[in-house]
Amino acid sequence: MAKQFVISSGHGDKVAGAIGILNEHEEAKKVVNRVFDILTKEYNGVGFKYHETTATTQDQNLSNIVSFHNGKTRELDVSIHFNSATPAATGTECLYYDALTLSAKMSAAMAAALGIVDRGAKERKELYFLRNTNKPAILLEVCFVTSEKDAAAYHNNFEALCQAIGKIVAGHLGYVKNLVEGVSKPVNEGYYTKKFDRLVTLTDIGVYEDKEFKVEKKRHKEGKKLDIIDIAHSKNGTPRFIVCGGYCTANRKYVKAYSIDK
Repeated sequence: MAKQFVISSGHGDKVAGAIGILNEHEEAKKVVNRVFDILTKEYNGVGFKYHETTATTQDQNLSNIVSFHNGKTRELDVSIHFNSATPAATGTECLYYDALTLSAKMSAAMAAALGIVDRGAKERKELYFLRNTNKPAILLEVCFVTSEKDAAAYHNNFEALCQAIGKIVAGHLGYVKNLVEGVSKPVNEGYYTKKFDRLVTLTDIGVYEDKEFKVEKKRHKEGKKLDIIDIAHSKNGTPRFIVCGGYCTANRKYVKAYSIDK
């Protein structure tokens, strides 16, 4: 049986988190729901999601969240939060108790997906969630609710963000991609079994909001280098690269993908 996970949104329906340009708890719920779907539908992941709805105090809210996590059989706990500071503050973070390597990977992946600063992994042993969950746990600070730049990046790159989070969790727990509906071959067969980190455009290409290439968001000229976050597929199984800002072609006539030494 696959290793299980629990993912939850920070704060609760009656215990507000940070509110600015974004509402922390409301956006955290959206991220939790999408990442859960990615892990259990696009990967062979098994797990649980949780949104706290009943607590009226912060202490009870935290206790309810931790109790849900500790009440499940799982190998990883994930809590989704958004940061708050001055309007100038920007970037992603991932907080940890004893999961430094995983947290660093997660923070970097979120930053690449959103196109904002990677503030890195931060040890925070005093935080209730990290201190009281009894399995390895990470607390994601997606971006700053007080930053116009971060809010725009989050709205524009929501799917890429969730795919990036899902990919890191899947890699940590050993999940693999499911078959694409209507396609008999694994989604990463052949050329796409290779791990690609970056691409260079061989001609002008568009970056699209969706995998079906219906809404173009940006065009890049020949010779542009883009970091590859993951590989996705359209409804008919056509491979797409997920890059910062959305989806682009994976056709070798138009882009050259390659790996870089870490």
